[in-house]
Amino acid sequence: MSRRGLLRGAGALSLAAAAAPLVTACGSGTDGTDTAAANARLKLPTYVPFTGVDPDLPAGENLLPGFYGYPSDLVRAVSGKPAEGAGKVSILVNTFTPVPPGAGSNRYWQQLNERVGAELAFNIVPDADYGTKLTTTLAGGDLPDLVMLQSWTPNLPAVLKAKFADLTPYLSGDAVKEYPFLANIPEFSWRPMIANGGIYGLPTPRASIGNIMFTRDDLIAERSLNPQPGSFAEFLELCEGLTDAKAGRWALGDTGVAGGGALMFALAMAGAPNGWAVKGGKFTNAVESDAYPEALDAVAGMVKKKLFHPDAFSATFQQGRDWFGTGKIALKVDGYAAWDILRTTYQGIDVGAMTAPAFDGGGQGWQFTGPGSFAVTGVKKGDEKRIKQLLAIANWMAAPFGTEEHLFRKFGASGTDYTMKDGLPTPTKRGGTDVKIPMQYLVDSPPVIGPGGKAVVDKQYAFHRKAAPLLVEDPTVGLYAATQAAKGQALSKILSGAVSEIVRGNKPVSDWSSVVRSWRQSGGDKVRKEYETVYAQLR
Repeated sequence: MSRRGLLRGAGALSLAAAAAPLVTACGSGTDGTDTAAANARLKLPTYVPFTGVDPDLPAGENLLPGFYGYPSDLVRAVSGKPAEGAGKVSILVNTFTPVPPGAGSNRYWQQLNERVGAELAFNIVPDADYGTKLTTTLAGGDLPDLVMLQSWTPNLPAVLKAKFADLTPYLSGDAVKEYPFLANIPEFSWRPMIANGGIYGLPTPRASIGNIMFTRDDLIAERSLNPQPGSFAEFLELCEGLTDAKAGRWALGDTGVAGGGALMFALAMAGAPNGWAVKGGKFTNAVESDAYPEALDAVAGMVKKKLFHPDAFSATFQQGRDWFGTGKIALKVDGYAAWDILRTTYQGIDVGAMTAPAFDGGGQGWQFTGPGSFAVTGVKKGDEKRIKQLLAIANWMAAPFGTEEHLFRKFGASGTDYTMKDGLPTPTKRGGTDVKIPMQYLVDSPPVIGPGGKAVVDKQYAFHRKAAPLLVEDPTVGLYAATQAAKGQALSKILSGAVSEIVRGNKPVSDWSSVVRSWRQSGGDKVRKEYETVYAQLR
């Protein structure tokens, strides 16, 4: 059996992932047994892949298909107006880019409404403010028709059950075939939609590959450094070679204290589980593994060597991208989709990526799987007609690459919002502002590599092919631990606070054992026991 099959551990989540609530790990029962059993019995939507377009580079296990450009003959995927008669559809969603002009002055938004056959009333909220907006919206009485729920929303399964529709009758098994582009979403992305024994949300599909360590290959080549280190020692040598404080350049801008970053990469090198690992029915948390203090010590040493941007501990998400794009840092952990975002936002840079080497050399580390979906989109409770109208809109938004609907959703109208050359659309000035309605954070089609120039797509595809066999998953997906749901945030604080202090150099790594002991006594051991009990019952 492969290493991936043996361990199925997993740590792509944040440092506090060990205590953070999981969408699929929660329910409404008292001990979780009934909920977990109901989740396990649930028939997920039947997967019916879209076959209307042939990729330039084939898909494989955990490997996305690659496209060099849009096909010359696009498929018309949806006939008529899928939600005609739906009237006004209120939508709450976040954005990481400037909010686009409103529907009154936004021609793209007007055309979008015309195509769908409904008035899509988007309330688009900047990501920094979204948590507050979501909390007040859920507490109020006027719930939008579609709501993007962050995966870390407290007590998410209970919120879904209380506020949103159970979509199981419409999407479970072959029922999803009424919405063929929702059926085109693979099982991996539907798993996080399971809660309370039903399907309680719509996915925004993401690739299994999770977060990636991106590299500024141009800056690495400029210094004649090794872009693919074979051990932590060689990675450290690369970071030291990229750092020149006098010139305003550092290797990294994210320690990983808030999740991801250098700590995630060090954990991948050290072979830590992805949150939890299971062997012989026994669960072990990543924080209990020998890999965790080893990774903490490595990152703390890098901080001491001043290999991070001096504002690393206070930087925003966007600042980190700007530092990478402007060359202030040369290495950055980000979602796999950021490859094209970074490349196109910051013109003229050469973006690459590296897999994690084994910490002491002689092989490869892990590649942690992602969550399968960016978020959970809840559908407001209503009668069957209304829910079907909303699902029809979601199905249109999920139209896959190679369809007219996909091209319009991503780039707008030809000539007005973009121009096409060699199968690649280039946004116009107007398209660069109007076509920023963040539907990709609400419902989306399965991801692909590209479209882009052949060299760019080939480079991305080669990385994905190298990383696919290294993927390590999370064995707690679909399991329920009542203590995790009730105490997850408190347990997270025990870990994250200590991680911050150790990485900053304020406390020694030797303190970690006492931190883990406190976590176990405060509920970690109880969470473990609950997972083990449910896991045994479902075998």
